[in-house]
Formats: sequence, structure tokens, C-alpha cells
Amino acid sequence: MHPMPRTKLYFRMLGYIKPYLLLLGVAVVLSLFVVAFESVSLWLIGTLANSLFNPHAADAIAIPGFSLTNLNKTLKAYVYLLVQAPTPVQTLSRVCVIFIVAFSLKNIFSFIHSLILSLLNLNVVRDLRNQLYAHVLMLPVTFYDRNRSGNIMSNILTDVGQLNTAMVNTFNKLATEPIRLLTFISILFIINWKMTILVFLIYPFLALIIVKIGHSVRRRSRRMLESMAGLISVLQETLTGIRAVKMFNMNEAETGKFKKENQRFTRISYRSTRIGSLSSPLTEIFGLLIAVSLLWYGGSLVLAGKGMTAEDFIRYLTILIFSYQPIKSLGGVNNSIQGGLAAAERVFGIMDTRIEKLIPFAEKSAPVFDRQIEFSHVCFTYPGTTEQVLHDCSFTIKKGQVVALIGASGSGKSTILDLLPRFYEIDSGSITIDGKDIRECDLVGLRHIFGIVAQETILFNDSVYNNIAYGIANTTREKVIEAARAANAWEFIEKLPKGLDTDIGEKGVLLSGGQCQRLAIARALLRNPPILILDEATSSLDTESERLVQTAINILMQRRTALVVAHRLSTIRHADLILVLDKGRIIERGTHDELIAISNSKYRYFYDMQFTSPEKAGDQ
Repeated sequence: MHPMPRTKLYFRMLGYIKPYLLLLGVAVVLSLFVVAFESVSLWLIGTLANSLFNPHAADAIAIPGFSLTNLNKTLKAYVYLLVQAPTPVQTLSRVCVIFIVAFSLKNIFSFIHSLILSLLNLNVVRDLRNQLYAHVLMLPVTFYDRNRSGNIMSNILTDVGQLNTAMVNTFNKLATEPIRLLTFISILFIINWKMTILVFLIYPFLALIIVKIGHSVRRRSRRMLESMAGLISVLQETLTGIRAVKMFNMNEAETGKFKKENQRFTRISYRSTRIGSLSSPLTEIFGLLIAVSLLWYGGSLVLAGKGMTAEDFIRYLTILIFSYQPIKSLGGVNNSIQGGLAAAERVFGIMDTRIEKLIPFAEKSAPVFDRQIEFSHVCFTYPGTTEQVLHDCSFTIKKGQVVALIGASGSGKSTILDLLPRFYEIDSGSITIDGKDIRECDLVGLRHIFGIVAQETILFNDSVYNNIAYGIANTTREKVIEAARAANAWEFIEKLPKGLDTDIGEKGVLLSGGQCQRLAIARALLRNPPILILDEATSSLDTESERLVQTAINILMQRRTALVVAHRLSTIRHADLILVLDKGRIIERGTHDELIAISNSKYRYFYDMQFTSPEKAGDQ
């Protein structure tokens, strides 16, 4: 995917502010009030100094006629008219009061502005995270195959935060800081336009430095975000596999891996911060050089009595120094925008990934299953790979039949199961339900007719009730209990501290493997699907748990069509059809009795491996 142009990317970011334009408008207006009262405060510094060192100056000032050339004198005259009092001390007091009021109002408006901006920030982050999370859940399984979960978590948590900072804060500053700078520069022109032109000759060099630094910040910000994603991935993988870490005493190895990734993130972050921090000191150094130069030049004019009064010089120097703050702020804005653009490229890279068409479920969207499911010459290759996993697979599952798939690991059994609910799309051939190609079916409706019980049980850190009722709308407590009884799960559920309301921990960690499987079977029973997919549902259980789970599976399979993958052939002896796979091809098919009767069949080989005694196997 080609990178989006920076301008288009930035305006796409700003699109998330549209619902809050009124709030942003209020923030901008408040910023203008802050600028106005700040300007008044700075102007009064000169007036305050003049009141101290030349207390009778106000008595001699008359209001001149208005013109651009004497605008400075006009403003000073009106200010003195405002502050003038019968005595110099009273004049000084009045100046101090106005100064305090203006400065206080500036800070009050600044406080309200920061609160509104904070509310705007939080709302935009919430909306963007919600949209990104919803989009991620709509992405196909192939996306998760190509991306580590830690990367996705980093996109949702870290990248969105940085994108928001670049979007909301910078937009507000871009709307207010130029006005602030323009106001200060206008005042400088009013006081002394010749000195201000000299200052302007230096500003382009500052702008060039800021832009160059910004480009470097963007590159390093992208690397920093990628490094953060790696750090989160290591953390997530370690916490998920904590039992294996402890079992194999890999604490130090995992700590070393985390330290290495953390050191990489620290190094990249430091480089990014180091480059970004250059804009502020460089601006201040240039500002100091300008200020010192003007101090010498302006001071010379004051001492010589040529063109500038001490009041004008103090006022000019004060406002000039404060004018560097918006310049520094705009330099920071550029750095923030570049960092935000790096985050935006990652976030919008996900947002632009094609999603599955998932719409709310409706009964009419589910395909009709009255006769059979047919695989016809199906070939499949996993996305991003070149080796074909399934080769010309054809078979039929009639309604009410139990069809079993067996074969060595990697033979394609689980792949066939994944193709039915369209977790992946086939390369060629067709899969039909009652003659209708599943590629023409609505995805939500298609998946609704399947119930899946896999070897790795998917449970959530929630109550037993919510795990059984997961994805099933408008169910009742009585129906959940009935499903739990049918799945042989009620006998342990009613002994839990809070029964159905007991939280089972992340991935059902507070339950045994057999108990977790029985909850998954109860969920499938409650959903009552016409077609079952059982993927080695008992392979990881002990004998007693397997017996209980197999009993529950037998209940689950009654009056339903089932596609079963099992390593233990004892669980599929009564299947209506057994398909033997080898390297992605169906090499044998038939019932147990038919396949066992073939002396050199692959099925017979698997059967003998499992059921022949070691002594007899040794004789063979």
C-alpha cells in the first residue's frame, strides 16, 4: 500500500474532530481571549515601568490625530487617559490593578480553555479507539495470521493516543498560535517598524530549522511506534504463556528478551526525543541573539534620544521575548504533527484493510440446510504462502450424517473445518450447502448454522452464565441451566461459589480442561446449530474428563450433522463416513468396518498404532 500524502493524511486525522467543531470553536474563542488579555498585560509592563521612572509623563501626553505613523503614540495616550489619576502614586496603583485584572482574566480563560480541550481530547480518543476496535473485529482471520496481537494492541492503545495529540492539540495551536504571533508582531510594528523588519529577516532561518527537525522526528516516531508494538507483543506472549514460562524455568530468558526489546525502545525513543528537543533550544538561542542585538541597538537609540523612548524600548523588548513562545509552540506543533503522521500511517493502514461484510443476524440470512454439504474439487493455499494445503478435495456430508476426518498433523483436517464458516476463502472448486455456494451466503447467516467445539476452548474472563450464553440473544436462565445439564456441566457448576454467576478467570483458568470443554458444549447446545464442527474436542483430556465430555458430545450430536476431527479413533468408530487425509489429499474414504477390512490401508495403520498391544506391535 502506497503511503498517503502528508496533507491528505492530516486532513483525514482532522475528520475525527468534525462532531466536536462547536467545542473546538469555543476553545479557539477562549484562546483569542487569552491572547487579548496577554497582550494587554504585556503592553502595561511598559506603562508600569514608565509610571515608576517617569511619574509625570501622563500629564504631558495629548491624544494625537489617528494615523498609522503615530499609532503608537495614540495607543499610549489612550492608555494613559485610562490610568491617569490625580497623583503619581494613584496612577501607579491603577496601572497595577489593571495589570492584575488582565493577567488574572488571561489565566482564568486559559484554565477554562484547557478543560474544554481536555474534554475534546478524551472524546476524540474514545471515538477513534471505538472505531478502530470495531474495525479490527471485522477483519478476516488472515489479518490475524499476518499480524501479532501485540502490534494490534499497540495500534489501539499507543498509536491512537499519539495520533490524537497531533490532531487535537496541534489543530488548536494552529488556530491560535499564529494569531498570537501575528498580534505580537503587529504590536512590534506599531512600536518600531524598522527594528521589526530586521527581526523578520531572521525568522525564515528558524522556520527552515523547525521543518528539517520535523522530518527527522517523523521517521524516528515511526520506528518508536514499531518498537513499542514489539515490546507489547513480548509482554502479551509472556503473560499468555506464563505457565510454560514457569514450567520450563524460563523466567530469566523471558526477562532478558523483554529487557532487550525495552532497551531497543528506549534507544529509539531517546533518539526521537533528542531530535525533537533541538527545536526549543535552537529557537531560544536564535531568540537570545536577536534580543541581545536589539538590546544593544535599541538601547543605543534610547541613550542617544533618537526615535525610541525608554518606555517603548521596554515594551518592545518584553513583547519580542514573548513572541518567541508561539514560535517555539509552532515548532513543537510541527514535531507533534510528524509524530502523529507516523501513528496515523499505522492506524489508517489497519482502517484501510478490507473487512468482512458482517451485518446483524436475521433468520432469513441463514442458508437453508435440508439435504447436504458438498466439497467439490476444493484447492486451498494459505494467504502469503505458496505451498498448496488442500488438493482437489471432494466429498459430501448428507444431513444427519457424522463425517470424521483423520490423518497426520498437517494433512489438512483443521483447514477443511476453517473453510466451512469461511474463515478462509478457497482458491478453486466450490463448497455448497443444498447446492448454494457458500461464497454467495451472508457471512453472519452462514456462521450461525455452525456450532464449534475445538481443542482449545475459547472462554472469557466472565461468569459461567455469560460464557454459556455468549452470542445468544434473548436466552433465559432456565435454558442455560438446561444446556449445562445436557452437557454434563451442571454437576460442577452448582458447586461453584456463586453457581452460574461465578467468574471463571481468563480463558477459564479457574476450571479444569474437562470443565471448560463442557461449558463450550453447553454453549453449542444452547445455540442449537444444525451443523457441528468438532476439532479434537477430547484430545487433551484425561480419561475421566474424556468420558464425561464424550458423553456430552454424544448428546450434542443427536439429530445433528457433524464434521469431526479426532486423533482417538475410538470416538469416531460409528461415524457414517471417515475420510483419511494425507498431505492435503483424501486418500481413503468409507466406514470404520470398510476401512479396517483393507489390510494395507492408512486407516488400518492408524488403528493398529492406537489399539495393538506393544508386544504385538513389536512382533510386527
